[in-house]
Amino acid sequence: MACNNTTYFEMLQNNTELLLELYKASYYVGILNYHIPVAMKVNKIVTPIWVVIGVFGNIVSAMVWANPRMRTCNTAAYYLTCLSIADLTFLILCFIYELENPWLLGPVDLVGWCQIFNMANMAVQYFCVFLVFAFTVERFLSMWFPFKSERFGKTRTPRIILCLLGVAVALSLPQLYFWAISPLVGECQLRPHLSNKSDVSFFSIFIWCTELAVFGVLPLVVLLLNTAVLYKIRHIGKLSVGSAAHHNGKSSCRSEPDQSASLLKSARGAKDPLQNSRANGGAKTSSSASTTATVLWVSFFLILTMLPNTLMYAMQEMVSFGPMPCRVEDMSGDSKWRQHFSFVSVRMIIKEISLSHHVGNVFIYMATSRRFLKLAVKTVFMRPDKASADTSLHTIRITNTRGLGDGV
Repeated sequence: MACNNTTYFEMLQNNTELLLELYKASYYVGILNYHIPVAMKVNKIVTPIWVVIGVFGNIVSAMVWANPRMRTCNTAAYYLTCLSIADLTFLILCFIYELENPWLLGPVDLVGWCQIFNMANMAVQYFCVFLVFAFTVERFLSMWFPFKSERFGKTRTPRIILCLLGVAVALSLPQLYFWAISPLVGECQLRPHLSNKSDVSFFSIFIWCTELAVFGVLPLVVLLLNTAVLYKIRHIGKLSVGSAAHHNGKSSCRSEPDQSASLLKSARGAKDPLQNSRANGGAKTSSSASTTATVLWVSFFLILTMLPNTLMYAMQEMVSFGPMPCRVEDMSGDSKWRQHFSFVSVRMIIKEISLSHHVGNVFIYMATSRRFLKLAVKTVFMRPDKASADTSLHTIRITNTRGLGDGV
């Protein structure tokens, strides 16, 4: 039966409490549970699994990348430390949102916290993309302009990260105005005058511009920069992830611009760049190769998981709700509602896939960096006093190595 039940419509007009139920999140969640139960179960099961894995993995990642052994060797460690913390923060906020929707426990329905939560949720997502973009740019500069890229050393990296955090927070500040506790149902919702899709407002323009720029344009720019890095690597010599990871623990700790410059010199001055790179610069550049492989994989992982979700976000304006009011049982008989349910099902699955880029970076780190893998094992399984003693000894060795003019 289609959504043209006159009796149901008259009943809503005569019952204010029943009419208010249509504006609550529980009503829409109930509709989805009724019509797309499989997608809702996937959402309820997969997201908590992602959160558990991601919280543990990002804590370990942050501890390892913050280790002096990692920070001394490359500036990317600063970015990856902050990325791990940002991913951890996002997963915690994601868990809180899951308690709000679809579990309907209402942890966000508090005045003040409603606005702060939505601002923080957007800020940390912006920050994650900005960090990936920043270390991709640094890697691009170190490969294409190795001598000029020395100005982007470890002294400037923390300032760059703070600036990126400031931009992310600034872009998310309008969320404080967009969200409020609804006086009708007492839930955290968009302000009523902003949720009208037929009006072109500051909200719609701002959301479209920021969402597509940060989650659409920036990942595409990262893709182009990664392509340029791979092109340069192809002309210098192979970037062997496996060999770089295996030699990583034995290589000297040199600055990344210095390593890239020496690699470029050896490639330009040899008849066979690949052979020369292996013969003369293999051990010296293995740390840089491992770091380059790590940031490339992290960047590509972000692109592959984020762009489909951005595409679904752009398409949601073309898929509207069906006619209302309508009984839940009658919605399956309406073509617009069926189209809406199909779209929401696909978007839920893609959302779970997209969520993995906040979870899976730790596995990329372990696969591409032998040094990270060793320190991760020590961090998880060794006692703190033993691990700290090993770190201090290595710091002494690194300090002595830096005295030889490596420029780190």
